[in-house]
Amino acid sequence: MNEVVLRILQSCFMAFVMHYLILWATSGVLGLKSTSMRLSLGAFFAGLIDSVIIFLMIAGIIATPSAILLAFISIIPAARVSYGRLLPRKLLVTVAYVYVITIMGGGGGLAVSYLTGGKAVPAFIATIATVLVVAELGWGLVHRKIREWLFFVPIEILFGEERVFVNALIDTGNRLRDPITGAPVIILEYSAVASILPGEVRRVFGLLDAGDLAAITDIMANSPWSSRFRVIPFASIGKEKGMLIGFRPDEVRIVEGDRRASTRNAVVGIYTQRLSAEGGFRALLHPEILESAS
Repeated sequence: MNEVVLRILQSCFMAFVMHYLILWATSGVLGLKSTSMRLSLGAFFAGLIDSVIIFLMIAGIIATPSAILLAFISIIPAARVSYGRLLPRKLLVTVAYVYVITIMGGGGGLAVSYLTGGKAVPAFIATIATVLVVAELGWGLVHRKIREWLFFVPIEILFGEERVFVNALIDTGNRLRDPITGAPVIILEYSAVASILPGEVRRVFGLLDAGDLAAITDIMANSPWSSRFRVIPFASIGKEKGMLIGFRPDEVRIVEGDRRASTRNAVVGIYTQRLSAEGGFRALLHPEILESAS
């Protein structure tokens, strides 16, 4: 009897540690604010639900497919407890990251379990190690690819009768704003918009590298696009005082499945380099634009 109790306590402890680490890793990857207490409560809550699911399976009340479905759904309240109130889309993204990290950690554990003949402790250690590696060292390409998949959104940018349609990546690190109006900035590749720009506007980008702001201002003063013209300061690695040439669009339309939303409160900053080496997206969307679009 004591051995049975010990095994139950061991399983509960291992489940708690795993849930805690997965929730912690997710908060680190996504930059979510939390505390050790909230993560502990979330891990306890998830472990409690797991225990109920296992009991229902042993009692023959639910089958394995239903148990798996319930286990996936149980992540939602655990995330809510750990990270507080999140917007529906943010909650969906967070839960997806929890699933991915869980699957990757479980994969490492299963591999070691197979190699050690099903021993629980080595598999548990391997699972922890996999989660830590994913969170701290090895996220890299996986993080980027998942982020691109989850955060992709097609957008349409209108300048009068002209329009540009591109895939945008929702960039949670984009905090650029128009210094005059405070409008959030969409960063767009020059090659995506060059074909609709007036000739004098295209010439402006040749003067940008030289930093000849006076010449740029003179050219734009006589352009039909003068009322749209913006200069957006920014800082990046190796360039503390950068400058983006931007233009105010008439409208930005966001397409999410069958849903279409739009906003006029935006400025488009033109970036002369490629944003994605693979060409998967050609714009970086300020998250506030997505939230304000209706």
